[in-house]
Amino acid sequence: LQAIPGNTEERARLDISARGLWGPFQKTMFDVRIFHPNADSYKDRDIKSVYTQHENIKKKEYEQRVIQVEKCSFVPLVYSTSGGIAPQAHVFHKRLAELIAEKTNEEYRDVISMMRTKLSFALLKSVLVSVRGSRGK
Repeated sequence: LQAIPGNTEERARLDISARGLWGPFQKTMFDVRIFHPNADSYKDRDIKSVYTQHENIKKKEYEQRVIQVEKCSFVPLVYSTSGGIAPQAHVFHKRLAELIAEKTNEEYRDVISMMRTKLSFALLKSVLVSVRGSRGK
């Protein structure tokens, strides 16, 4: 019996799961991270290396467990508060837009544009909530 590396806490869970993204009935799990690229800790670093760092942290935390225990694939979805997308999240968005365009018989460019717009507003909302706080009780 071999120990599984990464986050093995009982409450550890991923953010999203989906079937059929990469192949029929194939399950994929996703974990989302949003970071602020203008933070002091990133000021002397290239933005590509920061995206790669965050992707690697998520992979180290979850990838082996997802592959070995859940028997599915794993994609870290890393975004910046300025609207940037990490390489693996970009591949995910392209594939999802292809599938939606095919299913709805719409143009790929229209679907990817709509997805980018919705993502921009979602990132903006997350920034506002973190700065101002939520309005809920």
